Amino acid sequence: MFTIENTEEKTEENYKKFMEYIEADSRAENLKKLYQIFHDELISAPASARTYFHNCFPGGYLDHILRVTDIALKMAGLYKSMEGHVDFTKEELIFSALHHDLGKLGDENGPYYVDQDSDWHRKRGELYKYNDNLQYFKAPERGLVILQRHGITVTDTEWLTIKLSDGLYCEGNDSYLKNNGMKTNLPYIIHWADNMATRIEKTKNAVAF
Repeated sequence: MFTIENTEEKTEENYKKFMEYIEADSRAENLKKLYQIFHDELISAPASARTYFHNCFPGGYLDHILRVTDIALKMAGLYKSMEGHVDFTKEELIFSALHHDLGKLGDENGPYYVDQDSDWHRKRGELYKYNDNLQYFKAPERGLVILQRHGITVTDTEWLTIKLSDGLYCEGNDSYLKNNGMKTNLPYIIHWADNMATRIEKTKNAVAF
């Protein structure tokens, strides 16, 4: 059995692990500046607005992206062992996994998720709502805008991977994912990892096998 939990100690542990990944990236200087600005949101943001979605609790975002990163690293190993073509670097994989949901932190004008002030909605599991004061973007696209705004360069592979992290669940991604001209397999790896992490987090408890 397993249970997804979040405590102050767990959040501190997750933050330390996250910053170790950031320190190891070739763009560490600008990334650290970015996360000084988004520090509070990084450690407190949920991964979703509703309890029946996934990781709808303070710190849920950080827990989620680290789980996606861990799964993606293992999945890439499996993919390679089964003769899959690895056409991306480890840094590209980790960077894409860590930033695929960056837009869920909001932007310099405020958080993406704010507390739900309607008791009717809260009683139905909606603990947060979207911040209407922000310019509308899909979360992956807001993340790419934030990275660009803070001078953090991304490779073509990273850009495509972040953009396509929701797979075919996001309208418009089909023009990329159904196109045989796409030159990288990393978007599939990260989407599979994201999907698996989300299923784990939604399930909460599972029978061991």
